[in-house]
Amino acid sequence: MLAVIGALGVAFALVLLLTPVSTHIIDAPCGSVLVPTKVHYSDAGELVFANTPSCREVRMARLPIGVVVGAAGLVFVVASLATGRRRA
Repeated sequence: MLAVIGALGVAFALVLLLTPVSTHIIDAPCGSVLVPTKVHYSDAGELVFANTPSCREVRMARLPIGVVVGAAGLVFVVASLATGRRRA
């Protein structure tokens, strides 16, 4: 049972970190926390790839909850493995 809860926690954390986010400030897609979208612009005729600050802020706002959920899921998985070894 602990392993299932842990696996669900890790899966939910991955969904949180891989789901694209959007900001209402710009119309460009921001990507996800783990796979950000590169926004490009031209600077003196040179194409520059950069993440806009508003997208970075929206992505980083989701980071703490994703890390907490993932860490909790891993704790459940480790607890499941530890109790399983004690029973054997």
